[in-house]
Amino acid sequence: MPGPRPTPEHYPPPEVPSHPQVTRDPVVQDPQGTEETVQRSPGTRMLLLFCILLIFVSLAFILRGLVFTIRNVKVHGISQVSWQNVAISAGLGPASNYFNLDEEHIREGINSNRYLIYQKMEKVFPNTLVLNVRERQPSARINYIGIAYIMADDGMILERTKDLTRFSDLMTVSGMAIGDIRVGNTPLSTRFSQVDVCVDIIRELGQQGFLSQIKDLNVANPASIYMTSVDGYSIHIGDAKDLQAKIGTVRAVLQALRKGGYPIGVIEATVPGEATYRPDSVSRMDLPETATFEQKRLISL
Repeated sequence: MPGPRPTPEHYPPPEVPSHPQVTRDPVVQDPQGTEETVQRSPGTRMLLLFCILLIFVSLAFILRGLVFTIRNVKVHGISQVSWQNVAISAGLGPASNYFNLDEEHIREGINSNRYLIYQKMEKVFPNTLVLNVRERQPSARINYIGIAYIMADDGMILERTKDLTRFSDLMTVSGMAIGDIRVGNTPLSTRFSQVDVCVDIIRELGQQGFLSQIKDLNVANPASIYMTSVDGYSIHIGDAKDLQAKIGTVRAVLQALRKGGYPIGVIEATVPGEATYRPDSVSRMDLPETATFEQKRLISL
């Protein structure tokens, strides 16, 4: 007779995690429950790095073309020359980039334009360039073998023309022993210091606002310089020393002579701060009725 059956043993079911664990590296479970990490091949890694690099390069080109390309050019110091002409002289173009601007290259380009003198530049992030230049202005003319050469206050020859009526309002420089003269250069003289003396006088006349009052500047003898005013007064200033004081004195004397109605004559202003006036004619009819005998002989102002 069979005995009683053994009571079966009961075991609790295995614990199952409520949320699956996430691992950084993907794994594959085999039927026996072992785990094996999946490794990326070297080719896959290289492709990934290449894609990332391509994205960064593309982004850099987009920024360079859309953001850092110079789109705004501001020019200070011009009146006759256009800002476009200045930009072209500076070598700026559609591909000019904020980070690639070469100041020395820009300086050389601007200075190669005979009407312009480079002063300074300023970059404004991300796409603006500010240029400061000085524009040469026609200040005098030299008539040489039937051609008029237009000169700036620093001696630079700006233009040449056979039409001697052009720029007729400019002061004429006479007495210069021309060795060579051409557009874009300073004239060469066979006589020492003529050009330097001429430039110094033109600059001083311009600074004192007196350039338009002089019709002719004669530098044949740099130690004995003569000028002629627009109304015919002959002015002798001697050498080119103490120009500021001499020209300032001449201005005051001319103003007094014109106001007093004195006739055309010679103003001697070879000593700084002193000047004398001698009329071309000392006859009584050439002077105002109120002039004294001493004034008829020699007027000292």
